[in-house]
Amino acid sequence: MAFQLCTRNRWGLLLAAASASAIALLTSTKARAAEYVVYEHDREPVEARSALALGFDAEGAIPTSTPRFLSGNNLSGGSGFKLRIGDQIHVRALRVTPEGGYAFDHLFATDDTGAAYDWNMHRFFGGIRVAFGRVVVPGFYGHLGYGWRDTGDPTVAQSGGLAFDAGFTLDLHIVPHFGFGAQAEYASIDAQPYAPQWIALGLHADLVL
Repeated sequence: MAFQLCTRNRWGLLLAAASASAIALLTSTKARAAEYVVYEHDREPVEARSALALGFDAEGAIPTSTPRFLSGNNLSGGSGFKLRIGDQIHVRALRVTPEGGYAFDHLFATDDTGAAYDWNMHRFFGGIRVAFGRVVVPGFYGHLGYGWRDTGDPTVAQSGGLAFDAGFTLDLHIVPHFGFGAQAEYASIDAQPYAPQWIALGLHADLVL
């Protein structure tokens, strides 16, 4: 009789231990699953570390150096655009974009005889763009390259040289892969004589693929 009671107690203890283990295992599994679901739901979307970036700028130009030319020309304001292509490297809230492109600016001219000679300025450039943030994104950029001017003015020969620009930007990124904003820029071309220098103010848009 004592042996039977001992055996029954032993099987009872084993059964109780197995039941407790199964309950603990199920509880732990459910807890881990719940924790995983919350983590997957709450974490921020992961953006690509590197992606193709296409940009377009439209701007107004204000010359900062306007000498009186032999032809009587007097440069006034103008307009221009840029086409940009680069590789945007995105690490958290930092966006770094090595890029290159082409820029065109047109400066209007006036004189006393009605035979004004407008200036057309072309640039091929390469440089870098750096921005910070996710929705409201300030940044800055700088480019070097080669540029030339074509004036049609017989007293100012066509010439080219080192092209430089630097500027500040303020963008909005409301939808994924697209941003737009404004920029202020200083630009120059070392095309002697009368190397053009100007301030550009404008708007731009960027598409990240």
